[in-house]
Amino acid sequence: MMTQPPIVLDHSLGIELDRENSPFNNFQAFKSNYSGLKILADSVRQLECDYVANDPYAAHVVLHTLGNIPDLVPCAFNWFSVTLVNYLRLVALVQLMATRGWKSGALADPANRTVIREHCTAYVQTAVPEIYRWRNKVAAHFAATDPFRDDSLGTLEQSIMNSVSYRFPHYYVGLFQWNTAGTSADLPTWSLTKTYEDLAPRFWPEMSLRRVVAQQSTENPT
Repeated sequence: MMTQPPIVLDHSLGIELDRENSPFNNFQAFKSNYSGLKILADSVRQLECDYVANDPYAAHVVLHTLGNIPDLVPCAFNWFSVTLVNYLRLVALVQLMATRGWKSGALADPANRTVIREHCTAYVQTAVPEIYRWRNKVAAHFAATDPFRDDSLGTLEQSIMNSVSYRFPHYYVGLFQWNTAGTSADLPTWSLTKTYEDLAPRFWPEMSLRRVVAQQSTENPT
């Protein structure tokens, strides 16, 4: 029988999932999260292409805060951040289990709980700090519904706003920060599609998104 090659999960750190000797009985979550991230990135990229197709001056836009953002966009940012954090925590778990020589049963050992939690969190915070904060303050639950001691009123109020803006060629969140009662929000600035493309060489080099091609206009924007 031909041996199946390992699945490379992190090309930068050389983290691999050994399909022949996996520490898990089932690892379908890797596939569904991997595929779901691409679906979300493709969906938002299509909307970015649509924006450019409908605006001959899109290439000149440096900040467009819109009131008619497609409802899918803020939802996609939230879904993407939750899914990405879940996916990367799994990658970190594979790394930890391989290093320790653990099998699945080690997950239920109370002595391992803290090291698992801390290792997986540190891996995500190092790889995608902006997305991790967005997930914690907006996507997993709005900060306004679970305020922390260090959350400003600006952050709490902005957490329930669909604060999506456009700057060619991407949709972003966090390009503007809400100010209220002398406080300012401190939510991160990031683009879903740019993040996907920036992470591709490390996590999914075989994947790519279609390019955004701006229309050519002979007039000056007003």
